[in-house]
Amino acid sequence: MTTPDGLQGMTVAVTADRRRDEQAVLLERVGLEVLMFPLLRTEAEDTGWLRVLSEQICSQPPDYFLANTGYGMRTWLQLAAQWGLHEPLVQALSQGSTIAVRGAKALGEVRKVGLDAWYKAPGETLDEVVARLCHENLQGASVVVQLHGEAPGAVLDKLEEAGARVAYLPVYRMTGNGTQAAADLISTIIGHRVQAVSFTAAPQVEVLAREAAAHDLTAPLLDAFNSGRVVAACIGPVCAEGARAAGIEEPLVPEHPRLGSLTNALAGYLAQRHLRD
Repeated sequence: MTTPDGLQGMTVAVTADRRRDEQAVLLERVGLEVLMFPLLRTEAEDTGWLRVLSEQICSQPPDYFLANTGYGMRTWLQLAAQWGLHEPLVQALSQGSTIAVRGAKALGEVRKVGLDAWYKAPGETLDEVVARLCHENLQGASVVVQLHGEAPGAVLDKLEEAGARVAYLPVYRMTGNGTQAAADLISTIIGHRVQAVSFTAAPQVEVLAREAAAHDLTAPLLDAFNSGRVVAACIGPVCAEGARAAGIEEPLVPEHPRLGSLTNALAGYLAQRHLRD
């Protein structure tokens, strides 16, 4: 990874909790300073209920299985191994389920255990996966969706509307990390103390937007982003969509939704902005 010129003294605010140290190392390697404002925590779901669902899948695999996130699939399969369910679970999905994946990370975890995907969303969005599934005859079909840390959204309602019997596999959840981190980050952004903010999940943007609205700071926050003083760097299209919904007009999105790609895109953008300035 090369180090672009002109990044000395530039600072990035990292809003992630999970893998934040890894992200910080990557950013620091290209010469950027890092401040941490973790807006969400990733916590395990009820493993007792998750085990019951896993046993049900072993005995009666769904017609379709939707693998949503790499982290979720990896965590679930690791838990299955602890319960002695790994082999029967993989066998059940292999023999009884058509697997669709949202992105490359989920596909990688699926392939690690000898499975493969019938469909991978080109843009790595859940909307694409649901749209593709709805092209199938879902009347009476069973679908299991591995959730991505949040409650099922409206997009998944389309599966039931198409006649599918949908069950949800909650492996982890993202919870609020208190309002203080968001308040401190807003102050930092408005006070021109960072040149960029990195987001790795749409809910991070939502937490920031809610806190700003609660203190009547939405206008100065969005002005910082939309004037070009601060760039919102989003890891992928879903995260970027959340940023646009919050009023951030032009989030920076790397070609690939990876931390390394996010770092390179951000470093390149800031270096070019330095040359323009």
